[in-house]
Order: sequence, then C-alpha cells, then structure tokens
Amino acid sequence: MEITFFHKNLTKAEEGSFAQYVETKKEMIENLLKTFPDNATLLKANIEKFDKHDAYQVELSVILPTKQIVATEASHLITKAVDLAKDRLMSQVKKHLSLMRRERKHKSIRERKEAGIKEEVFF
Repeated sequence: MEITFFHKNLTKAEEGSFAQYVETKKEMIENLLKTFPDNATLLKANIEKFDKHDAYQVELSVILPTKQIVATEASHLITKAVDLAKDRLMSQVKKHLSLMRRERKHKSIRERKEAGIKEEVFF
C-alpha cells in the first residue's frame, strides 16, 4: 500500500511526527486489505492544524479498486486524532468487505439457479 501525506499549518516537527505515527498504523490497515493487491490500494493521510482551537483534524482515506473510504476525526493531540480516524476507517473497511462477501455469495447462488443446478441438502 502506498501512502501520500498532505499537511496544512504544521511545523516541520509536527509533520515528521504525523508521518512517523501514520507509518506505524499502516500495518493494521494493510492486514484488513489483504484481499486486494498491494499496488491497487492507496492511503491518503491529510492533517490540518487549527490555531484558533489548538486542534488537529486528521482525514484518512483508503482508495480501493471498488470504493473510496474516508474517515475524519479531530482532537487536540495528533496521535489521538490519528487513532480515532484509523479506528473509524477500519470499521468502515470491515463493513465494506463483509458487503462484498455477501454480494459474492448471493451472486453464486443466483448463478446456480439460472444454470438449473439444484441445491443439495446434507443432514
């Protein structure tokens, strides 16, 4: 998985700590996306610092061949904002993968019915 970073209103130290922290969380997201080839997924990590509120807004976006999933969170700490966004992103990816599995299962049943193959029941 490739990662692209975007930042707004950050110091160099904050940029470095953000990039380093996202790299540590990358493996958890990659484990969920094993069904897709490595070169088919892209993780976009955006961060913006709001001086007025002394807060950070983190947006993590995963671009898959089938869908783009976005999670946005804000917090006063960079690490907390990244963790919250990662958790939200992972739950959305899990939901998307389960929907894909369900569609695949229904599609195979529909194809069997169209082909005239009866379901075998084993007791």
